[in-house]
Amino acid sequence: MEPLRHLVLPSQNSAAAPPYAFTEPTHEQIRRAQREARAVPNSFRVLVRIVALAAAASIIGVLAHATVVWINTRSVILQQPDGSFQRGWPDHIDLWPTWVMLAAAVIAIVVQLLSMLTFCGGIRRLRETRLHTGAVFFTSLIGIAAWVAAAVYFKLQDNKGKKGWGLWSWSCTHQYLNNGKMSFEFMCSEMKYTFIASIVVAALELISLVIFGVTLIRLRKRESGYSKLYLAQT
Repeated sequence: MEPLRHLVLPSQNSAAAPPYAFTEPTHEQIRRAQREARAVPNSFRVLVRIVALAAAASIIGVLAHATVVWINTRSVILQQPDGSFQRGWPDHIDLWPTWVMLAAAVIAIVVQLLSMLTFCGGIRRLRETRLHTGAVFFTSLIGIAAWVAAAVYFKLQDNKGKKGWGLWSWSCTHQYLNNGKMSFEFMCSEMKYTFIASIVVAALELISLVIFGVTLIRLRKRESGYSKLYLAQT
């Protein structure tokens, strides 16, 4: 039996012990898990933001194109379909609706890009803070209000007609004229697209905010469950 002296026979207590030891999570571990869960992005919300970003970028492209056409052709005299020689544009075009819509689109793109940056590298930790939650609600509400105001102003200016010509109202009511660069019929379609796209982006912003709110409520309920479990164990 001498060669077996190095073996240690298990005691009765060790035999009764579980195969592994279970350690209750600490309060700090629970809080860390809550912060990490708050930082996980909702895939559908990310998709909505990407679509909204693309729509806002398309609005900038369309309005920039129409504005450049107006700048380059506003003083050009051409032969019109009726045989007369005249400009394709009136003496005055109100571009304020265009500038307002462009401003809304630019601001939206900046906000969307900043939001996307919080998914990257060390900046991702910002999503774990309550500051991020407040910033999301604030920027979303401002964005929705800006898009709605821009769309309403854009449409109201179009309804003025002769009282205040804009790119939209003039192009849609003078499709027979020639400006030498682009048909007014096509420009009219671009302006209609801009109005519809602005409404779509506002709706997407609202959907994104609702998704964020629902996700936050579910997370708060889960955090409440964690807290109750921790208090019950202490």
